[in-house]
Amino acid sequence: MNMPVDTAYSDLLEMQDARAFLKRALEVRYRKKGKINLADFSRRAGFSSRSFLSEYLAGKKGLSRESVGQLKTALKLPKPYLDLFSLLVGKDQPELLSRKLTLEDIDKQVGSIKVSVARQTEALSQIKDPSRLISKPTLFRVFAALGTEEEGASLHEIATRANMPLENVHESLQFLLNEGAITTQNGRYYVRSSQIDFLKLSDSASLADLTRTLCSQIRTDANEIAADSKNYLFYTAFSLQSHQLPEFKEKLRDAIFGVLDQYQDDRGDCVHEVFLCSRT
Repeated sequence: MNMPVDTAYSDLLEMQDARAFLKRALEVRYRKKGKINLADFSRRAGFSSRSFLSEYLAGKKGLSRESVGQLKTALKLPKPYLDLFSLLVGKDQPELLSRKLTLEDIDKQVGSIKVSVARQTEALSQIKDPSRLISKPTLFRVFAALGTEEEGASLHEIATRANMPLENVHESLQFLLNEGAITTQNGRYYVRSSQIDFLKLSDSASLADLTRTLCSQIRTDANEIAADSKNYLFYTAFSLQSHQLPEFKEKLRDAIFGVLDQYQDDRGDCVHEVFLCSRT
């Protein structure tokens, strides 16, 4: 039997403005306590004024770029929902958008997000046990090498793109097939959606397990990684104002996602892994 998909945040896709979106997101966040705690959330978001959020939700105040970043960090929603929130904020306050967009442009992007999330939700609903996929990090490489939903990829194409032995790829494909994450026809393998949130990003325990596994792999291959002239590695330590930390992390994450969105090509001929770890 397939596991039911958590749809707690699904109605956020139907919100027409940023205030309604934020209020609903807070209702879901505090649903177990039965009442929204604005003071608690304001503290978590790093706002010095405990009345700021209530004034914003009442339409008495607007947001700044910094406060938008703080809200997005504190909400801890998957990226598509955070992107939707940014677009809805931009409808009310166009000056906060990173680039100029017309209302028509915003509506198109909102529509694209809704379609993408719907596909991911449908794809995830077909998977028997998403948590099992996280136990095998190599599955992510194979999944990334599967090509577009329409074209799919052959066993040899996947092995070449993922730079993995055929037998390992075949084993991973069988696992993905058994779990219902992919389909196959005429010797080709197809994804149900080009992006699936296997981790359900709000699940910190799953992320922690995957981080430990990946860190272990990085330690094992540390010499090889550092010696490869094509790898761009750096380490930096620097100081900043503590109240700017949420904004800094949000901008850094947005920058990385922006580069990934720019270069990701499901028809590409290789798979590249990016691992970023931030510690305060």
